[in-house]
Amino acid sequence: MQYKVTLTHSERAYEGFFHLDRLTYRHSLYAGGLSQPITRELFQRGEAVVVLLYDLEAQQLVLVEQCRAGALAHFQDQQAWLLEPVAGMIDEGETAIEAAVREVKEEAGCTLEPDQFQFVGQFFPSPGGSSEILHLFAAAVSVANLPKFAGNQQEVEDIRLVTLDFQQARQAIEQGKLNVASTWIALQWFIYQYWGK
Repeated sequence: MQYKVTLTHSERAYEGFFHLDRLTYRHSLYAGGLSQPITRELFQRGEAVVVLLYDLEAQQLVLVEQCRAGALAHFQDQQAWLLEPVAGMIDEGETAIEAAVREVKEEAGCTLEPDQFQFVGQFFPSPGGSSEILHLFAAAVSVANLPKFAGNQQEVEDIRLVTLDFQQARQAIEQGKLNVASTWIALQWFIYQYWGK
């Protein structure tokens, strides 16, 4: 099959803190020919970084806990606070590594140099309806030097830093106790790096 897609129409359906576009497109079919026109709304989320922080000496991982709008459709209690790696949007004119440095400073209160980050990979967290691409990094820190709370006040961030020892993290994955995709992916990568070989 020749992979071919034609975007026939695109319009901005909503403009706010985020953007929503309405797309019409056709794509090649495995059986041959082209699909009928398909119209979909696309959440224009942009690109973001995710940074898993770890301390090999202390045998601990660092996650951040904060109330997330995406959870409010399902929970209006403690379950709206989610555990995630440090993460944030890549600003216009900023590289992924520059965003990683900035987000670690804002959300974990520590300063790292660009060469201290290990690039893990990039992925679409929800490609059926969102354009977002996440760039996953990992970086070593000393948990003893981290604050208990952090966040960018201009962005109304109220963040608590949470440490998990390596075994706790592995058990959380094995027992299905985590519910954020980037947390799952980052921890699975870490477990593979340190236990899977």
